[in-house]
Amino acid sequence: MKKLLLIVVPALLLMVGCTSAPEEETSLEIVEVTMELPENVKEEAEVVVKTLVTQGEEKVEDAKEVQIEIWNVEKGKENSVLLDAEHMGDGVYEVKHSFDEKGVYRVQSHVTARDMHVMPTKQMVVGDMSQDEIDTILESEVEEEEHDDSGDSGHHH
Repeated sequence: MKKLLLIVVPALLLMVGCTSAPEEETSLEIVEVTMELPENVKEEAEVVVKTLVTQGEEKVEDAKEVQIEIWNVEKGKENSVLLDAEHMGDGVYEVKHSFDEKGVYRVQSHVTARDMHVMPTKQMVVGDMSQDEIDTILESEVEEEEHDDSGDSGHHH
């Protein structure tokens, strides 16, 4: 009897596994995200950040989540603002945001669509800033990142 069970049970499991519903076709093309935002903005001005989500030639209307994260480079990403984008149709999702102080900002979209997560980042300058001021801020950001990465990287043999 035990021998019969050892043969019948695996055979039944194999048949059940083979008769499952067909898998949905998933596209192998990656989800692409294109952000549109002005490079230079005046302080206190409301800005519209548009995000176009596509997969191949198709505009993605069914993104699970589209959020825009904005932070002032000098204050660091830990002080960012996370905004839910509104679906406007035709693959476009957008948020509106105003900036209270001048500076160099990073705008990063967080798009979850069709089992993929895409996070492109763009830079934006708010207020009148010279290229020297911008360069100084960006250089200090790089130094800060290098300083943060200097953790325990020593090797022991």
